[in-house]
Amino acid sequence: MLRKLFAVLLIVLPVFTAHAIEAVAGRTVFYLPDPVYAGKQNPYLESYWQVNPKTLHFKTIPGKGIVSMIQTDVLITNKAGGVIKEDHYVFQTIPVPTVSDLETLNIIELKRYFVTAGLLNIKITLTDLNDTTNQFVRIDTLTVPKQALGVFYGGPEFIDTFYTSDILTPFRKHGMQYVPLCEGFYDNYKHSLSYYTEVYQLSSVHKDDFPLVQSVYLSRKEGSNPYEVFTKIDTITSDTSVNFFSGTFNIESLPSGNYYLNVSLGTKSHKTIAGRSVFFQRLNTTPSKPVEAAKKAAKDTLLDNVNVLDLGKTFVAKFDMAHLKAIIKMVLPTCDASSTNAANSLLKKPDDLYVRYFVYNHFLAINKEKPEKAWKEYAEKVKIVNRLYSAHGRLGYETDKGFMYLRYGPPTEALVANSEKGALPYEVWQYDILKDMNGRSIANAVILFFKTSQTDFDFRVLHTNIPGELHNMNWRRYLFADPDGNSDYSSSMAEQVIGNK
Repeated sequence: MLRKLFAVLLIVLPVFTAHAIEAVAGRTVFYLPDPVYAGKQNPYLESYWQVNPKTLHFKTIPGKGIVSMIQTDVLITNKAGGVIKEDHYVFQTIPVPTVSDLETLNIIELKRYFVTAGLLNIKITLTDLNDTTNQFVRIDTLTVPKQALGVFYGGPEFIDTFYTSDILTPFRKHGMQYVPLCEGFYDNYKHSLSYYTEVYQLSSVHKDDFPLVQSVYLSRKEGSNPYEVFTKIDTITSDTSVNFFSGTFNIESLPSGNYYLNVSLGTKSHKTIAGRSVFFQRLNTTPSKPVEAAKKAAKDTLLDNVNVLDLGKTFVAKFDMAHLKAIIKMVLPTCDASSTNAANSLLKKPDDLYVRYFVYNHFLAINKEKPEKAWKEYAEKVKIVNRLYSAHGRLGYETDKGFMYLRYGPPTEALVANSEKGALPYEVWQYDILKDMNGRSIANAVILFFKTSQTDFDFRVLHTNIPGELHNMNWRRYLFADPDGNSDYSSSMAEQVIGNK
């Protein structure tokens, strides 16, 4: 809000002297399902403004208090000049009993308007009714995108304050009060950045792509790699999950400059399927010191539950960056969705300090007393995988077989079919019992690997019945040469072992 800007008011009378209304205004587009047409999403505009009370004229109303009244005129037109929405009303400030109370007066308004897709012109005029020559006029343009065929985002929106409350106000959503920040500008007095966003049409995402991973992060350029460790992760488990998200970044260490707040949605296989960005500016003349920034960022963002310690005294001190990046790739099979996203971010933009924290804390979570022992034990498994599956310039842990071995251990039985008639080379791993990523015991688990051609160098996962992994009931269409023809594949080993699992 504009607390610091409005902190000192020159109060002489119960009426301020003003030459022009000083205000900031913002807007964000969200969507609501059409009540008639299933699958259609109707865009609406959240338009909000905030006024500096120092620039208004106030008057005393006997028996009520000191108030100001603002004539508000909103005009939204399309590219051709046609009127989409026109709104005219008088906004009255909350009555206060004394002039000194005007110092704490927060004058903010939010309205919602249904709009159409395309280029819109938005004109907001605020007129002080105690002095009609005192005005604020803002003319803005906005492109409202057409509804996407698949999953897509509304927002994101910068939030000044949010808190739990069921009181009916213009700021209420989902049992919370989300008061927007009317301008994307964060000065020295703002130490945190809060946001709100919504995602729509999750039902359009194939169930095999769940769980989805949502990343919210800050970047120097729109949609580019995350800036340092300003990243937050949410997991969306199904198409019935909630579609709204909010959070906060500690930005005490964020230097002055131009930035973007980005939201990105990816499948469990890390394919990006939706994203949005919004621009903001940061003025920070006293950023946190690097060590302090590292501690706060490690606790607040990318690396959850990081222990800040002297890494020079730990086993990660002996590794150079190339080795550390290799270790991150090695541990990917044992990472959950959140850690996988964090690991991939570090691989794209490695920072020596945070890469070391990530590796150290990964093994600390396995063995709190002896994390180095946990690393050495895991390294032995990697050696086995490299010995078994390395081929054609790829190390074993980089292959699908190596990945599954490190994640679930060796199979109870591996059935190999390199020359079965009518089928591509394939291999079926059977597990009597395995532990999935949530620690649940899965009986009679199978993993089907295949080569995409007779000359392919490596086996790839085609189908499993393990929850959270690739579940492809059309595996026959890829494995057999003529799955829809007259050939009988009932005698195939894959058909007999996997069937409809």
